[in-house]
Amino acid sequence: MAINCGALTETLLESELFGYQKGAFTGAATDKIGLFEEADKGTLFLDEIGDTTPAMQVKLLRALQEQEIKRVGGVKNIKVDVRVIAATNRGLEQMVQDGKFREDLLYRLSVITIQLPPLRERREDIPALISHFMNKHLPDEKTRPAISQEVIDALANYSWPGNVRELENTIERLCQFCKGGIITIEDLPPKMNTKVRFRHRQLFEDMPVLDELERRYLMHVLERTKYNRTQAADILGINRRTLYRMAERFGIDLKEE
Repeated sequence: MAINCGALTETLLESELFGYQKGAFTGAATDKIGLFEEADKGTLFLDEIGDTTPAMQVKLLRALQEQEIKRVGGVKNIKVDVRVIAATNRGLEQMVQDGKFREDLLYRLSVITIQLPPLRERREDIPALISHFMNKHLPDEKTRPAISQEVIDALANYSWPGNVRELENTIERLCQFCKGGIITIEDLPPKMNTKVRFRHRQLFEDMPVLDELERRYLMHVLERTKYNRTQAADILGINRRTLYRMAERFGIDLKEE
């Protein structure tokens, strides 16, 4: 069983997860079994767990800790045996520090943690994902176009801010609008077309890229503050943790002079 925790209000999410008794609220004409009961002896997937409210986090913690739930409007505790998988695109450790996520719930969920890096950091997966989505959106091999190596290279070099979902949408678009028997570089959106991007780069070839400007500005601030990390972070308008990440990205040593 699966549910997107960020797509529902707190009251609706509670009803979906734990169910409710007849008469618990207006419109509750019959008893309703929640997902925890439906997933008994199985698996419940809680997507976007980081979007839950503090009150809901308390209820989830109790369900996980005690392995029992109580329906909305009910008085009886119901035992459940459920394996819970949770996912989020938020940094839960930082949310704990900010007081937006319960530390005890985080530890209860983190029995086994899988950190999935963004697609741009695992580009070796892109060709296999392209093949998978091609098969998904055009299962009939006879009508499926080929895809040129130039297109695969262009997709592998794109930054993918929308991660795997953006890649799937791109492949679906290419399958829908490809006019020939092979997908070529001209079929790609301009932002992914390496030829178009090369022409754009030629217009600004004498100008530094954004990363270089950011690195120069960081070095300028560090030198003016004599590498005082607190002062540098204040000037840049960021916290020290972000300052450390920036310095690591640019290979800058933050040892104070």
